[in-house]
Amino acid sequence: MIGRVLSNRYELLERVGGGGMAFVYKARDVRLNRIVAVKILSPHFTGDEDFVRKFRREAQAAASLSSPNIVGVFDVGQDGDVHYIVMEFLHGKTLKQIINEKGRLSVPEVLQIGKQIAEALQVAHKHGVVHRDIKPHNIMITADGHVKVTDFGIARAVTGSTLTETGAMVGSVHYISPEQARGGIVGELSDIYSLGVVLYEMLTGQVPFEGDTMFSIALKHLQEKPRAVRELNPGVPAAVERIVLKAMSKDQASRYQTADELAADLRRLLLANDQHVSLQGLVGELEPVVQDTEELEKTRGGTVNAAKEENPPAPPKRRRRPWWHYLLLLGGLSLLSAVVALFIIFRPGAIVEVPNVVGYSLTDAQRILANNKLGFSVGLELYSEEEPNVVLDQDIPEGRKVRVGRVVTLTISKGPEYADVPDVTGKPLREARIELQNAGFEVGEPINYVYSDAPEDTVVSQNPTGNTRLKRSTRIMLTVSQGPEPQPFTMPSLLGLSVTAAQQRLSELQLVLGDISGPMDGIVVSQTPPANSQVVAGQGVSLQLGPREVTAIISYTVPENSEDNNHRIEILREDVNGLVLLESLRLKRGETVQRTIKGAGYLRVIVKDEGVVVVEEVYP
Repeated sequence: MIGRVLSNRYELLERVGGGGMAFVYKARDVRLNRIVAVKILSPHFTGDEDFVRKFRREAQAAASLSSPNIVGVFDVGQDGDVHYIVMEFLHGKTLKQIINEKGRLSVPEVLQIGKQIAEALQVAHKHGVVHRDIKPHNIMITADGHVKVTDFGIARAVTGSTLTETGAMVGSVHYISPEQARGGIVGELSDIYSLGVVLYEMLTGQVPFEGDTMFSIALKHLQEKPRAVRELNPGVPAAVERIVLKAMSKDQASRYQTADELAADLRRLLLANDQHVSLQGLVGELEPVVQDTEELEKTRGGTVNAAKEENPPAPPKRRRRPWWHYLLLLGGLSLLSAVVALFIIFRPGAIVEVPNVVGYSLTDAQRILANNKLGFSVGLELYSEEEPNVVLDQDIPEGRKVRVGRVVTLTISKGPEYADVPDVTGKPLREARIELQNAGFEVGEPINYVYSDAPEDTVVSQNPTGNTRLKRSTRIMLTVSQGPEPQPFTMPSLLGLSVTAAQQRLSELQLVLGDISGPMDGIVVSQTPPANSQVVAGQGVSLQLGPREVTAIISYTVPENSEDNNHRIEILREDVNGLVLLESLRLKRGETVQRTIKGAGYLRVIVKDEGVVVVEEVYP
């Protein structure tokens, strides 16, 4: 995929991230000559209409939002079977990375970051979009100190379905709202709760609820109160703690009713203490620009906490709940009962045996583990020949006994890895092999060699053709030139030549010496193909050798009972030089002729009486 230009505009430079559904590439917009980020739907899902719809919905939801605190979407398109979104490319770190590096952040930094996230949500909610997955992983702090909310991957328009999917908790369990945990209505107030959790984590360096399983964590969101922010970080002003608690209220009516209200309170705290905060130092190796809370208290002659305690904000008025709220509450209580039942089932202490889920689909594996009172999490996602979402491995082997509720980490298949087949037509065979192997493909055997006007050992065609998107390790069959087709010519005679002379002659004719039989010190007495036949360069020629000179004595007597008394006798010799008439003479009845005859290579002597062969002898 690297180097490919989508829609003749976006040149993919390098892969910078990705998940189960899409991959993110750093790219160059060749038309505007700027660096952008391109999110590409994984090829495993391009044939799945449901996934394609989700991907398009993500693009449309994000493209409708315009805010300095939301990652900008420039373009949405499709190039063949590639579906993509073009976004601004960000340089910086995720808020989660910063929390992991620094622990808790200073109060002014938290207020500034929280304000910008709330302003981003305000814009999204006004456009009818609920993020549904607010967490530090989806918040970027850029190198110049701006907050950017990213990944509206599971955002959904409020006008569409807003219930969590059956059997699944959409979003990360540490940050989900109570209504998400019990499968209730998910809306703008759910995003506000999640932002409250993010504020809590920035101030304390830890999430409010931890547990061994996702069910236990979800149950805590429903039932328990988190440890007080000021207990974990005494430097946090009481007014700041009240904002966090109000955002994280389990009762939706007691939360901030809009992101705008939350942003306004955060702004007021910043302005009340004249705290102009730069976040630029959070990303690089530089020291933070903002002083910590204790230092701010000293320079201002008092504490932020004290300033806010003198004039504490009035408690929010309880709103009269509409009649339908109680119906939803009854439904929520039923679901809450189901979650409590799950907690009872997964109570600690009991021991179970881990089943084998390798080879099962992720859905079936989840069901099998749940039936055995075990949880699961997805670890590695690897390319394989298995279908997507098939379990390849499990970290706890089959048969091991563990406590109920233990989480089994699964390695799942991402399906076969696909890549673009390089076009190696016109390249030398050695170079073509290296390029195909580097791209993850195999060169098929045997290679098909053909006569061609292309230089020898040059690839003249390939199957499948170049720029085809295929599974890695697919065999690519190559057709390679063996040079121009040779023209036929007439085979000369090699009879009478020594082996050395015959071999030299064949080399001059670009023919190959084949099998040799007979005495090696002899001469050629026979050849295949024979003289005067049509041959081509590179063709093999076999030779039979015989002695250099053969001598024979022949004798013939005219029969006494012959009727004719005047016989015409012919004596012929055949050797490597051919068949010749040696002598013709007249004999009477009873007369005898005897001759000594020599031949080259081999000897065949024929005697004819009045044209009839009466003697035929062959001497090797």
